[in-house]
Amino acid sequence: MKSKKKEITIEINASPDSISNYLKKIWEYKSLIWVFAKRDLKVKYAQTFIGITWSIIHPLTTLLIFSFLFGYLLNWKTNNLPYTVYLLSGLLGWNFFSYIVQAGIISIHESSHIIKKIYFPKTILPLSKIIIALVELGLNLLLLIPLILFFKLTISWKIIFIPFVLFFNALCGLTLVFWIASFAYRRRDLLHILPFIMYFGIWLTPVFFSPDLLPEKFSPLLDLNPMANVINLWRWMFFDTIPFNINWIISFFIVLFLALTGMFYYNNREYKFSDYV
Repeated sequence: MKSKKKEITIEINASPDSISNYLKKIWEYKSLIWVFAKRDLKVKYAQTFIGITWSIIHPLTTLLIFSFLFGYLLNWKTNNLPYTVYLLSGLLGWNFFSYIVQAGIISIHESSHIIKKIYFPKTILPLSKIIIALVELGLNLLLLIPLILFFKLTISWKIIFIPFVLFFNALCGLTLVFWIASFAYRRRDLLHILPFIMYFGIWLTPVFFSPDLLPEKFSPLLDLNPMANVINLWRWMFFDTIPFNINWIISFFIVLFLALTGMFYYNNREYKFSDYV
């Protein structure tokens, strides 16, 4: 008698993963985050004379120019904080956000040679940019600490909330990355528009100005800007001059929802990336 062979049926499904499965894949490939981050650090400061010091010079230059223009010439008031400290505490969050957005969106095009050769969840690429952004954030903090000591300020106990603030800050950046990158891989005009978005975005965020400078009827509009809430959270965390606003919590959950739906849409499109980059 002939033995019956068991038939094995393999189903090939091209449909995108669910969010839960996709998150599992990201966890499985998490080591690549460090691999890409180390590569970017080497490339970023390769063949430079002063190397990583450039990450301090850039915010320092911005700090000096804005402090002279708005703090000295215009004498803007800033919640009972020295203007230089107020400005730098805002730049911390904005620069962190700005780097994630700009580097994260172009990461697909920068790594086109890798995307075409091996498979991995493409979300790994913008996530790796967060590591670089954290390195630069740490260097920027080296500017803030001497200023706090110089003006004899006291850091609030609320500094323990820094993991939450960083998470909220990174979510704001990743939300833009997921949504814009999901379209920019085919329509590269978005990559050219991005610098304008970032340029005008900082003027709509209280990085170098206090919300009190706005007419009262326009002040509530800042609550609609997630990055305005993040910047205020940074200052609330460092100092005791900023009152807590419940709108920050509401804004966090809205951004979290947009980030997850953006990741889902990004996941649905990432299989097409290798055809266009």
